[in-house]
Amino acid sequence: MLKAHLQNKLSGLPAQNGNGYAVAFSGGGDSLALLHALGDDPRAKFAFIVDHNLRPSARVEAEQAKTQAQDLGYQAQILTWQHNHPKSGVQEKARLARYDLLGQACREHGIDYLLTGHTQDDQAETLLMRYERKTEWRGAAGMAERSYGALWPQLALVSLVRPLLGISRAALRGYNREQQLLWSEDPSNQNRGFARIRARDYLAENPQMRTHLLEAGQALRLARDEEVQYLRELAQESVSVSVHGLIHLSAPSAPELTRYLLQAVSGQGRPIDKLKIRRLHENMRRPEFKSATLAGAMVMRYSGGYLLTRDPVAISGRSDGNLSPRALSWPLTRGPQIWDGRFSLSGPSDISVTSLHSVWEQAQSFELGALFEGIPKTVLHSLPAFLQGDEIIGLGGQSDKAADYSVANLAQERLQASLKMAPT
Repeated sequence: MLKAHLQNKLSGLPAQNGNGYAVAFSGGGDSLALLHALGDDPRAKFAFIVDHNLRPSARVEAEQAKTQAQDLGYQAQILTWQHNHPKSGVQEKARLARYDLLGQACREHGIDYLLTGHTQDDQAETLLMRYERKTEWRGAAGMAERSYGALWPQLALVSLVRPLLGISRAALRGYNREQQLLWSEDPSNQNRGFARIRARDYLAENPQMRTHLLEAGQALRLARDEEVQYLRELAQESVSVSVHGLIHLSAPSAPELTRYLLQAVSGQGRPIDKLKIRRLHENMRRPEFKSATLAGAMVMRYSGGYLLTRDPVAISGRSDGNLSPRALSWPLTRGPQIWDGRFSLSGPSDISVTSLHSVWEQAQSFELGALFEGIPKTVLHSLPAFLQGDEIIGLGGQSDKAADYSVANLAQERLQASLKMAPT
């Protein structure tokens, strides 16, 4: 039954790069059932185990999980979180670090899909916690079965797939017992200091609440899908994306579409205050509007509409010293790297990338006006520059065919995936 369920859920996910799927494997009962049931799928090749490095026994448990995955026929790899033992917000920091490590591993191996063992019970717990935080209705819809770059930039270029969201934790434990599989239990699952464990205990005591939460989440996911369809139609009429990752908007239409645009053009993934987006919309409609910044992006009136770009100050820093430039310079590697959440880069290590702002004076020898026709000068500061030694060999978001590196902006792909648009 479980194998048939997975076959149905994964049938529409061809691995574009030919390297199959990766499974996030902890050694626990949920991910073990997923790993075992996928054993006959030739696309399921990799198992990534994250060692959060938070308990003395964590490494031993990770090694045991690696051996178990290898015994099931997977290429297994342990990914270790290096940290200074955080004292607060441990679960959230661990979650971000976990997906950062998993995303990097997927990109290194050319893997498009990361499969996790999230269950129906995880969904109910997530919904309860979000209701208690008074999240807005889209968050109260819960986890999606499939989402591109669910955390950004941690999972850039990677689709997160949760094929077990319709199956209970108890059913998966039953599968494991039938298959005589031994799983481990994370000791933190008994720690009521964590909000998820408190939610788990509450739902165990109130099973009807679990049913109500799941039904409400399903209804809200349908509403969320309808909204995405509406926003997709708006975007097809009013949005265009340049090779440099700049977005042209013919007219402000819906605040929620603007949220997608701001995140795509800024390379950021954190939530944006809804009230601030509404205020931005109101200002954009005023005749005197010239420009504004929000959530790492800049919006300016431009060419009969609006230009959305990375906030240049986030790259260059303010002259008063209140904001320092981010560390955005490093050598390339043959595997894709994510630069500032906006560009996917690869190339030999003797080529490095930095911001055009960092080499602005040197870049004046280029015909910038011809290279970036029609782009306001202030916008150029946030674009990438490529150097070999001290020599600039390329600028912006378009690969130079004569140079041995590649660059692609992610704004277009991110929008297409978020709004379920067909590639152009």
